[in-house]
Amino acid sequence: MTGRGGTGAPYPTARRDDRGRPPRAGPSAAVRSPGRAAAGTRGRDDGAARPAAVLLGILLPVGIGVVVVVFRWWILAAAVTLLVGAGVVVAVVGLCVLTGVYLREVHRVMFLGDHPGEPSSEEREDPAHRGYHGGPAWWDLCAVAGRTWRASALWGVLLLPHITAYALVVGGYLAVAWSLAGLLRLVDTGLRTVRRIRMVCPECYRRLPYPSYLCGRCGRRHDKVRPGARGLVRRRCRCDRTLPTLILLGAADLETLCPHCDRPLEHRPGESREFPLPLFGGTGAGKTRLAAGLHLALSQAALRDPNAYVEPVGEEAARSAREGARALTPGHRTRPTPPGRKVRAATVRLGAGRRTLVLQVFDAAGERFNRSTTAEELTYLGEASTFVLVVDPLGIPAVWRCLTAGEQGRLAGERSHTRDPELAYGAVRDEIQRQWRALGRGPTGSRLAVVITRADLVRGTSVDPAGTAVEEWAGRRLGLGNLLAAARADFGSVRVFLTSSVAGPDWRADPSLDVLSAWLLERQGRAFAALTSAPVPADVGGGDP
Repeated sequence: MTGRGGTGAPYPTARRDDRGRPPRAGPSAAVRSPGRAAAGTRGRDDGAARPAAVLLGILLPVGIGVVVVVFRWWILAAAVTLLVGAGVVVAVVGLCVLTGVYLREVHRVMFLGDHPGEPSSEEREDPAHRGYHGGPAWWDLCAVAGRTWRASALWGVLLLPHITAYALVVGGYLAVAWSLAGLLRLVDTGLRTVRRIRMVCPECYRRLPYPSYLCGRCGRRHDKVRPGARGLVRRRCRCDRTLPTLILLGAADLETLCPHCDRPLEHRPGESREFPLPLFGGTGAGKTRLAAGLHLALSQAALRDPNAYVEPVGEEAARSAREGARALTPGHRTRPTPPGRKVRAATVRLGAGRRTLVLQVFDAAGERFNRSTTAEELTYLGEASTFVLVVDPLGIPAVWRCLTAGEQGRLAGERSHTRDPELAYGAVRDEIQRQWRALGRGPTGSRLAVVITRADLVRGTSVDPAGTAVEEWAGRRLGLGNLLAAARADFGSVRVFLTSSVAGPDWRADPSLDVLSAWLLERQGRAFAALTSAPVPADVGGGDP
C-alpha cells in the first residue's frame, strides 16, 4: 500500500512502549528540543545520589562520637578507676574487719582462756590433765572457727584461708608432738630391752609393762604413765604437780604400785635389771637357810669392794637380813616356811660399780611342790630363767640306809622327812613347761642349779663325798642319776653344787655359797660374777648374830 501523495512510500509503523501502550501524542523524538533532553538526564542523576546521602547521615554522628571519645578519654578512665578503686577499698576494709574478728576470737581462745573445758573423766580413769596435743589443740581450732563464723555470718567464707592456715599449723604441731611421743616410747622400750629389764611383781608374780605411780602431793594414782595424750616428758596431775613420764627421767623414784594387785613396789621397778630366782624342793630341804646363806655371802662380798653394796628392799628382805646371821648359826633350827603363807619375794638390790641388779628370791613352802595343783599357784616360775633345786641328802632313804647306826643316831634330829626329790622336781618341771608354753618360750637359755645341802653334816660319814666329783657323787651315792639326766633334757644348763649354809666362827659364809652365787650371777654381768668369786680376806666378818 502506498501513502498519500502518490509517491508510493509506505506509511510509518506506530511504535509501542514496554507496556504495549501507544506513544503519547506530540512531536516526535527526532524533533525534541535540547532543553527537554537535559531535563531527562537530571532526573536520572537524582536517583543515584540518594544512597550517598544516607551513608553520610550515618557516618557523621559516628565520626562525632569518635572525636569525643578520642579527645575526651580521661572521662571514661576516671569513671572506671573510681569504680575499681571503690571496690578495692571496700574489699580491703571488709577483709580487715573480718581479720580483726578472727584475731579477736583467737586472742580470746588462746590467751584469755575462753576456750572449751576439758571433758570431765573419772578419777580412776586418769587423774592427769591432757597435754595440748592430746585434744585441746583441735578443740581450740573448732572453737575459733565456730565463733568466727557466727560473728561474720556468710562473710566468714572469706576467712577460709585463715582457718586453713590455722588448721595446717595445728596439724603440723600434732604430727611433731605424736612423733616425739612415739620416739620417746621407742627409746624407752629399746633401752629396757638392751639392758634386759623385765618388771615382775613380787606379790602377784605378773609381768608389768609399766607400774602405776602415786602423786607425791595428793596421792592420786596414775596408770599408764607413758609419753602420750597426757604429756610428752612430764604429765600434770589434777593437783597441778608434774610427774615424769619416763623411767629415764626419774619416774622410778616415785612411789609405785602394781597395776594388777595394787601392792606397793619398793624396788623401783624399771630402773635396774630384775633377776627372779625361784628356790624349790621338798619340805625341810633347807631352802630358807640357803636363801639366808646367799644373802650373807653377797653382803660379805660387797664389803670387799668399795664400789659394791647390798641393800635389802622391803620388809621381807629386811626381816631375812636381820634373821639371816642367826639362822646360820651351827645347830640352829630354822623354822619352816608356813604352807599357807603367801609367797613373796625377798628382794635385794645389788650394786657393782655402775651396774645395779634387783635380786628377787622366791622361797615357797615345800608342801607346795608335792602336787601339781598347788604348784600351779606359783606363776612366777614362768618369768624366771634360772632355778635352784634344793636337795637334802639325809632325807633320801637310800642315803640314810648307808649311814651307820651311830651316824643315824647323831643326825636323826637334822634329817628332813621329805619325799623323794624327783617328785618335787617333776611337779615343778611340769608347771614350768606349762607356763613356758603359755608365754611362747622354750628351755633355751634356762639353767638349773641342783644344790645339795648339809655338806657340813655328811662330811666324815659313810657317804662323805671327799675325793669324788660332786656330780658323780650325787648320781651314784645319792641316787640322783635319773633326776640329773631328766634335768639335762629339760633345761639348757645344769650344774650340781654341794653347799653348807652354816656360818663360821667369825660369821663368815661358807665358801661354797660364794661359788654358787658366782654361777647364779654370771649371766647378769661380769661385775656381779667377779664380786662373789674374789678371795675372802681374813679381816672381813659378818654381822652380829
